[in-house]
Amino acid sequence: MFAAVATTVTFPAPGAYNYTASMSGQPIGQWNVTVKRNDSATEIDENSWATVMGMTLSAKATLALGPDLSPTQYTGNYRAAGQNIGVTVALTAASATITGTQGEAARTVGLVPDTHHFAVIEPGLLAGLFALPAQLAAWNESTVTWLSPVTGSAQPLMKSTAAATARPSGVPAQDVELSLTGQTPATIWSDPGSFIPDRIEIPSQNAVLTRVH
Repeated sequence: MFAAVATTVTFPAPGAYNYTASMSGQPIGQWNVTVKRNDSATEIDENSWATVMGMTLSAKATLALGPDLSPTQYTGNYRAAGQNIGVTVALTAASATITGTQGEAARTVGLVPDTHHFAVIEPGLLAGLFALPAQLAAWNESTVTWLSPVTGSAQPLMKSTAAATARPSGVPAQDVELSLTGQTPATIWSDPGSFIPDRIEIPSQNAVLTRVH
């Protein structure tokens, strides 16, 4: 006889998680996500808004994850400078099909070499980065394919092997650092048990998202 071994995949518990955003040390807006779970599927709903250089920006997005936290569907709706932009992505284990609402033809992209999973991360938004610490732990991988829905680009995203940076003020003592290199480097401080991010830093944009406890 063969015994089945169940693998437990940990993810932030269902509920609402709220973040304030700052750029160059100045408050610019709020980013909020709600985690929902149905059987083995997980859904992350994002609602964010900001004012940057006098321009009002807002976004709504939904990221659906499968049993192993692989992304299966993404829908984003963005409003900026009087424009409304929408995008959807349908994902399989090895490909992603991206469809826009501006009349563009659908396009399909694959995993970059030597990677086995997609991470759907829209620049400037939270849902994909919120999911990333739990995803990388579940997959036990150091490099994934970063997919940006709005541009349709697929790039490698890697864990950094550089020495840990100093813990920022206000980050809980138990949090661990996840440094990422690639087209847009980022640092995520998250609880190692729940994988809830407490602070997300995007140095190229001088931007910081801080969880409101």
